Amino acid sequence: MNILITNDDGISSSGIKALEKELGKKHNTYLIAPLKERSVTSMALTVFQSMRVERINDNHYIADGFPVDCVNIGLYAEIFPKIDLVLSGINRGVNMGYDVHYSGTVGAAKHGGLHGLPSLAVSSGRIDPEDGYEREAKLVGLFLDSYVTKILPGEVWNMNFPPEIGGSGGLDQLTFVRLGRRRYTEKYDKTNIIEGVSEFQLNGSLLGHDQETGTDFEAYYAGKIPVTPIQLDLTDSNRLSLLAG
Repeated sequence: MNILITNDDGISSSGIKALEKELGKKHNTYLIAPLKERSVTSMALTVFQSMRVERINDNHYIADGFPVDCVNIGLYAEIFPKIDLVLSGINRGVNMGYDVHYSGTVGAAKHGGLHGLPSLAVSSGRIDPEDGYEREAKLVGLFLDSYVTKILPGEVWNMNFPPEIGGSGGLDQLTFVRLGRRRYTEKYDKTNIIEGVSEFQLNGSLLGHDQETGTDFEAYYAGKIPVTPIQLDLTDSNRLSLLAG
């Protein structure tokens, strides 16, 4: 299987290196990643200007752009053979609930789905672990062995790994759940520059979530590995049916 691998943490991140090393044992891997960190860029795409892309070798490229740019180039710039699966990650930090709307990791996978490919976004609650995300990469490999044929063309699945996995620490803790409701509390620092001009710096977000059953949050904090199929059609069908009468 030909797998296109990208991320939003940048080419030098340990998560993407771990994925390539593990999946390269059984599959043909083609890596194209942003030159620098591009977190929280959602589905941003470079238009109206050129973008520098560096070839390392036939299977490795660096793009001075966004994660979606990387997927687009990998699919349409004729640098790789025909791709069978788009894989984005392993992200340094989780992407659960409404995070999927902001995440560059999930955005890259969504772009693969929009272009008809089965796509998977992978994130971890471990931050810079000593094993370089080897644990997650091995489990992703096992997950694909069992489930890759179930990810249909155009589907996007979102997977998150907790710091401590319950049970045997393996795929026995995998669970398919819906997205929860993330709650954000934002804080800005303001610096006055000149009269009428200020700089605003987002100084972190306080993250919370609703306490609901059957969600990725509930599963994650119970030591399970939540996986959620993401629907790209944003139509509120229930509301539409009511309005249409």
